Amino acid sequence: MYFIFFLQALIITMGLLLNNNNMISNNNMMMNNNMSLASQIHLITGFATVNDINNIYKDILNNYKDIMDKYSMKLYKDNNNNLPKMLEDFTEEEKGYYLSGLFEGDGNIYTRTFSIVFSIEDAPLAHYLCQYFKMGYIDYKNNSKKELTVVKWNIMKESEQRIFTNYINGKLLTYKRYDQYYKYNFDKKLNILLMKPMEFNVLLNPWLMGFTDADGYFYSGLSNKLTIVMKYELSQKESYILDIIKKYSNTGTVYKRDFKSGTYAHIYTVTSNIGMKPFIEYFNKYKPLSIRRYRQYLLLNITYLLRINKMQSMSNIKPMFIDLTYFSKTLLMSSNMKNKQLNNAMIIINYYRKLRNLNEK
Repeated sequence: MYFIFFLQALIITMGLLLNNNNMISNNNMMMNNNMSLASQIHLITGFATVNDINNIYKDILNNYKDIMDKYSMKLYKDNNNNLPKMLEDFTEEEKGYYLSGLFEGDGNIYTRTFSIVFSIEDAPLAHYLCQYFKMGYIDYKNNSKKELTVVKWNIMKESEQRIFTNYINGKLLTYKRYDQYYKYNFDKKLNILLMKPMEFNVLLNPWLMGFTDADGYFYSGLSNKLTIVMKYELSQKESYILDIIKKYSNTGTVYKRDFKSGTYAHIYTVTSNIGMKPFIEYFNKYKPLSIRRYRQYLLLNITYLLRINKMQSMSNIKPMFIDLTYFSKTLLMSSNMKNKQLNNAMIIINYYRKLRNLNEK
């Protein structure tokens, strides 16, 4: 019940930043059912039209629907024409920046293989990228209890490794993948010289989108003082990448976190309204492809809108916000949902296992 009331307040906020010309259309039934709701808000606020609020309301609901539709992908086998259109609007250069960010975040180069790791929840994304770029296959990794922990996008054929290398060449920020590439003599195997990493503005291309899909975290919640808070966070062993992100966003803090195990990590974090603005603008353009990051970002976007319009102190906002975070984090991550994600991952893994067996015969 609180969730519906929360949306009543939220659509006012969304109207300040969303472009109504780009709203996702919905059926007339939804508009008619919510006309009285929109009319009531119009009477309270006095600055938005009924149609504006109806469109904004539909957009919020469709964003949540989009989470499920976007990643409920069937295995289309060789029929790539039926794949979702997530990268269709990207140039080839932009696709390269996305792959580079993803590769620098959760990738690795081994003796014979290029590999990128994905969570079980993001197994459909791994499948999508594998099918879209027509490179490699999907494998998996178990823990000591033989439980599926992650899926891996492996690229082993040299012809496909050449394609991947050409995508990321000139778009690396760090030396880790660069050093691995030359350590295992891929320059000779593929006859491609990988360019040295160079600094570039990470807010001007999808590199940060890929890197955040791999290693980012968007948080929205209530502090101990029951204040609505938000955070964008990235974690790395060394601070180099984080310092570059801080430099070009001109915001955020980088600090070192020591762990009881004796290890450490450098953390980049942004929590303020002003600091979050460039990232809201960036991720509204380059939306995360990871289902985990997309869901986290959608909630953070709502939190940001509440805060910049000073709505966090409105009556009932806090209990309504709790309901929304429950919907986003608990309902979508229920045991049934986790079992569904695990089953989807196994379907994808078995599909590629059968495909590889056929190719080996």
